[in-house]
Amino acid sequence: MTDWGMVLSIGLIQNMFLATIMASVVCGVIGTYVVVKRIVFVSGGIAHTTFGGVGFAYYLQSVYLVSWFTPMIGAIVFAVAAALIIGSPRINKIVREDSTIGVLWVVGMALGVLFISLTDHNVVLVRSYESILFGNVLLVSSQNLQVMAVMGIVILSLVAYLYRDLQILTFDETQARISGINVTLMNILLYVLVALTCVFVMNIVGIVLVIALLTLPAAIASMFSNDLRQIMVLATVCALVLSFLGLVLSIEFSIPPGASIVLTLAVFFMLSLGIKSYHDRGAVVSKAERD
Repeated sequence: MTDWGMVLSIGLIQNMFLATIMASVVCGVIGTYVVVKRIVFVSGGIAHTTFGGVGFAYYLQSVYLVSWFTPMIGAIVFAVAAALIIGSPRINKIVREDSTIGVLWVVGMALGVLFISLTDHNVVLVRSYESILFGNVLLVSSQNLQVMAVMGIVILSLVAYLYRDLQILTFDETQARISGINVTLMNILLYVLVALTCVFVMNIVGIVLVIALLTLPAAIASMFSNDLRQIMVLATVCALVLSFLGLVLSIEFSIPPGASIVLTLAVFFMLSLGIKSYHDRGAVVSKAERD
């Protein structure tokens, strides 16, 4: 039986839960836009591109001794660059958006492998591929938490400031144009917010599983509401509760926390799907009986 009093007194465990709280709130908000606007593939492409930035940071640190260029900064640079490329109207006129995403996806992963292979491991301590790709929330330091806090405030502040325009854009781009909104610019800003969120969550569940925390809570919430604000609130609560449950199961059964969080979310997604299907079928039967 786990001694939770002792476990929760450990600094790394406290950092783990604090990081998960921040990630859940940001993912609940940004994930709502990702799910409602149907840009899950965009978020996947951006997330995987960050691997190139992580590898590039390790390479610069080991070869050129650029110690300030951390893996998180490298991930931000590559993620934002990918967002700008995907949202570029000039590129979209030449190449389909899904093709651009696919290219960035594989090139980012390949660059990450290349840069890490060129890194002098005697100079820089490089995290394992497993840790980078699938996350290890136990490695979140106090410095990481400070950076995440700043990023979280920036992301949520931008969403609050642009909420009306993003709401219109998410549901109807034609209406957004009629309302005088610069659709191209707003799409790019949304992609940048998604990029920052991907980097934000990377330490929790890793690059590969970012898409799960970004989309599953919002997907669950969207089954039970059509209102954007309500979906955000429900998605945030869902992400918080299920992520905490995943961490508890991870500690209790000594399994990787990132995978535990994602599988917990997936199980509840399937349960929610079943509940929603049963409810809708019951509503149809009741209406037929009344008629």
